[in-house]
Amino acid sequence: MRIILYAISVLLFISFGVKAQQSPDISQYVIHQPFVNTASITKSGAQNGALIFKQQWIGYEGAPSSLFMNFNMPLKSPNRFAGILVTNDNIGIHNNVRLSGIYAHKFRIDRTSFFSLSAAPGLEFIQSDYTQIQTDFPDDPTFQGSATSLFSMNMGAGAFYFNKKFYAGLALPTLLYNHFEPSGSENKGTIGFDVKQIPLNLTGGWEKDLGKFFSLQPSFLLKYEIASAMQIDINAMVEYREMIGFGLSYRTTRSLNIMANYRISKLFKIGYAFNTQVGSQLGSYHSGTHEVALLYGMENGRQASINLPKKIKKYRKKKIKARKKALKKLQKETPKLSPGGKREKEQPYS
Repeated sequence: MRIILYAISVLLFISFGVKAQQSPDISQYVIHQPFVNTASITKSGAQNGALIFKQQWIGYEGAPSSLFMNFNMPLKSPNRFAGILVTNDNIGIHNNVRLSGIYAHKFRIDRTSFFSLSAAPGLEFIQSDYTQIQTDFPDDPTFQGSATSLFSMNMGAGAFYFNKKFYAGLALPTLLYNHFEPSGSENKGTIGFDVKQIPLNLTGGWEKDLGKFFSLQPSFLLKYEIASAMQIDINAMVEYREMIGFGLSYRTTRSLNIMANYRISKLFKIGYAFNTQVGSQLGSYHSGTHEVALLYGMENGRQASINLPKKIKKYRKKKIKARKKALKKLQKETPKLSPGGKREKEQPYS
């Protein structure tokens, strides 16, 4: 059985060889868009980020696990933003680490509508430790070897439109084509550009108020990658006072996601997602996939549109104006002194 599990991990690694860099496959991009489109970091006017841990196929030995981290912040100009995106995938004996920097620029269309573009240069490091493989047959030549590693570079890009109630975006997670071929003790890799090999993420969503306290947030994601079938996610999230959220998501790969999140403070929100396969025999061998998320930033509430430096500057001006007004009032109420230094007596009305 163990040899079968490692064989599956090797097959997954071979799929990495076909297309080494893939966009993160998580469910809670619904509440944190930068994981599927880096240009969306301009939607929040303040620092924000997310940390997500995903464990697939609970109860299945050697099952994949992933860690995702993102942090974004506005620069000196209110229209320029920078961020960092890190992902770490563990599949059996294989470990894949991706690090990307993000730069995005926001353009105003009208009073409430904006459009942004992003560039995300990145590095990728893949390591495989074949010494950890334990086979049913000692000294199996098929799995003999030592730890090997591969290194590559790539670039991503994105475009994102949003207003108060609607958003839509198109992202190209990788522009370059990386192909790895393990051969004996050496690993060969090629980097090139091919339009047919470029993956894409198409996203869209909107928000509809349901009375005074509830809101409905339907959205979708269309993901295309050359090495896999086209994937479409249909999502629906309901929030109560932007404090508690519950959602469902159906994926065309016959996958059902159940999501929940809770805002524990103005700056922090926690989230959970459970994924299960619908009509798949693989589901009888594990207890589903779990995701745990911690989100940080103003975008967790309606304060997302606040420009914090501008807000502080406005507050200081207001305080200075209040002080001047108070000083002027004090000077007006203070009795005037006579040339001899004595207070002048008020003259009665004639």
